[in-house]
Amino acid sequence: MKKGLKSIFLIFLLSLFACGPNRINSEDIVLARVGDKYLSYSDIGDYIASGIRPDDSLQLVQSFVNTWVRNEILVQHAINNLPDSLTDFDKQLQEYRNSLLLFQFKKLYIDQQLDTLVTEKQVEEYYKQHLADFQLKESIVQFSFIQMDENSPQLEAARKMFKNLGDTTTNRLEVENFCIENGTDYYTDDEKWIRFNDLLNKVPITTYNKSVFLKNHRFIELKNKPYIFFLYIKDFKVAEELSPLEFENEKIRKIILNKRKIILIDNMESALFERAFQQKNFEIY
Repeated sequence: MKKGLKSIFLIFLLSLFACGPNRINSEDIVLARVGDKYLSYSDIGDYIASGIRPDDSLQLVQSFVNTWVRNEILVQHAINNLPDSLTDFDKQLQEYRNSLLLFQFKKLYIDQQLDTLVTEKQVEEYYKQHLADFQLKESIVQFSFIQMDENSPQLEAARKMFKNLGDTTTNRLEVENFCIENGTDYYTDDEKWIRFNDLLNKVPITTYNKSVFLKNHRFIELKNKPYIFFLYIKDFKVAEELSPLEFENEKIRKIILNKRKIILIDNMESALFERAFQQKNFEIY
């Protein structure tokens, strides 16, 4: 920092402990002036956290003052060089204020009035009525996998276990416990639909045609030093197929709630308009 600016802030620090001409009143301190605009300590006090070191406090004050001065110089230059037609923002400010007021009011009204309960039956009905909207844009899978150290003594047990995951007699709890004890990473929730691309981020599968790969593989064993991967694909859907309801459940819930919000606000606005009409609170000329 330049020597002159350092001196200014040394004076500022001293002024915190003594009355002087740089005080607006007995409680405040002037930090900077640009034209007829002043920046006082009370303007920035809320930005200086209590309990911080004096050096850090000084740096914060210096930064804030420098930014304020530069910005105020630019603002005053703009005011002096723009025509009046380009400096009158009363209309824009009023419109912006109105937008903020309406946004906050509608948000509060929705929070207070919206029915947020969406049943499984409602989700299913919406799904059936809008099947054309639920065409997959990418492949999805149901799968389980385990990542193990290539020197693990349990590799053969894992290979046998994952090859037989399609067997209805498989004990899922035993699989979960095996993965916890022997895997460096694993996933066993094969009831949940996952994007195939998310699986590829976990398991180093190389494929140039995802649809063909999924149609021709159920059990996959991969080596990627220092790990061995065992993967079982329980089910899959490829791009452009109908997306399963389970995969779209959360999306449908959000759609239903958003439609309710729109109806709620429309009804509220209509009711207010009707009441104002009945009470003759407005006229249209």
